[in-house]
Amino acid sequence: HSRLRLQNTNGFLKEVLFMTEGPSAKYKALRIMNAVGGDILQNIYVKGGKIGVNPRGLLGKKLQRTETFGKNIVLVFNGYAIKIHLMMYGTIHIYGLDEKLAKPEEEVRLILKFPNKRVVVYNTPVIEIDYASKIIKKLKKTLGEDPLRDDWDPSRAVKLIMKNRDRKIGDVLLDQRVIAGVGNIIRNEVLFRARIHPERLVRDLKLEEVEKLVRIIKDFMEEFFKRRLRGERLRPVLYVYNRSGKPCVICGHPIKYYRQKPNNRKTFVCENCQR
Repeated sequence: HSRLRLQNTNGFLKEVLFMTEGPSAKYKALRIMNAVGGDILQNIYVKGGKIGVNPRGLLGKKLQRTETFGKNIVLVFNGYAIKIHLMMYGTIHIYGLDEKLAKPEEEVRLILKFPNKRVVVYNTPVIEIDYASKIIKKLKKTLGEDPLRDDWDPSRAVKLIMKNRDRKIGDVLLDQRVIAGVGNIIRNEVLFRARIHPERLVRDLKLEEVEKLVRIIKDFMEEFFKRRLRGERLRPVLYVYNRSGKPCVICGHPIKYYRQKPNNRKTFVCENCQR
């Protein structure tokens, strides 16, 4: 059975409800590598997407590695690459060769057939196939710092945040050009842990506060990733997300819910702890 049906059916279904954040993307990339890494691609089916090279050029090529850049999953085959961004509703399954697909055929966007398994991607709006160097160069150019990558540079992350002086910190954290891989769950949780109100303007934050926030972002994203690896639920470490009206775990004050402008994103805050 699929090694990518994320822990169990319940966990898998719950995960579909959220935009894939950096730690989940990295987990899925690792599961693909564990299942078919080093195998030769025998067949490919792709529907839609941005196709820069003939997909059949990947046939006979070995899956050398999987990488993530923020929320983007990149599969690298001897000079070629496939980039996948699952957005809100995309999912990845891994099947045996004779195993029946779990979802309707019209939801299939990509099938990669290897000697013993098939990787099937459903409902994803973003698929790109091109030369690996081109895809990776573009991702590095357009994305900010990724806390889960080996080339993570915290001092640059601090500078990228501080550049956005006139924006709210809650808005800046969702900007993938600043810190790649942060989604709405991470945004809410790290601001709570840093005791920073999402409405504060970046120019009103002290340098030490931003440095602390950047450390917390890395720590929380690593914890998120480790929980995915261990098959553990995220709920025990969600102190504000989806806890509207419930008591703050620190002070007991009820958690407030609202939608932050300009992007109308679900926001959870303890008005007592976060200033």
